[in-house]
Amino acid sequence: MLRDPDCNYAEPLITIVDDEDAVRRSLVDLFGSFDMPAIAFDGPAQFLAAFDPERPGCLLLDIDMPGLTGLQLQSKLVEMGAIHPVLFITGYEDVRMSIDAMKAGAADYFLKPFDSVKVVAAAVDAIQLDRERRMERQNLDAARHCFAKLTPREREVLKFVTDGLLNKQIAWEMGISEIMVKLHRGRMMKKMECRSLSDLVRRFDQLLSIKADASDMIGLPISASA
Repeated sequence: MLRDPDCNYAEPLITIVDDEDAVRRSLVDLFGSFDMPAIAFDGPAQFLAAFDPERPGCLLLDIDMPGLTGLQLQSKLVEMGAIHPVLFITGYEDVRMSIDAMKAGAADYFLKPFDSVKVVAAAVDAIQLDRERRMERQNLDAARHCFAKLTPREREVLKFVTDGLLNKQIAWEMGISEIMVKLHRGRMMKKMECRSLSDLVRRFDQLLSIKADASDMIGLPISASA
């Protein structure tokens, strides 16, 4: 995935890492015949030097490469925060290896010589999975940004509202007037960029999927001031 300032990042790229020249060429030609942009590298070092985690797409990694194996390369990418789906290819039918690949989160696993139609179909599915992961990450980043703008009181109101409490009940729980609850609630909804309770619950659930954010909410020290 070369860092090209003029590239269209809305267009996914299929990246192949394999030490066999014939395999690289055949895969690039195969995807090209379906108008699917693809690029190939002869090993992990060359690939990592050019890798751009922001470029959408998927990866086809040969498991049996000198230096870093495909599984080791995938592990390194996970440490880097890359979310690209991985398809593994190998020339050896090793049951243990295939199990390890799937346990490591591989989207699919192919034995050389592979079925071209199945590989293309798997790449299409992997690109769609990558698109879904990136959308989920964008939504989560937006939720974190909104939550960071809330005051301690607004965060407390957020928790009570998503628990289903009415304004009168929230006022009693917080020891403040119902009018103040309405003020905090209105500001909270605006900062969270939510127009309805269902929008707020979805955004709150996104935050609760991250333990750090969840603990911030549950164990939040509340200011005595209203």
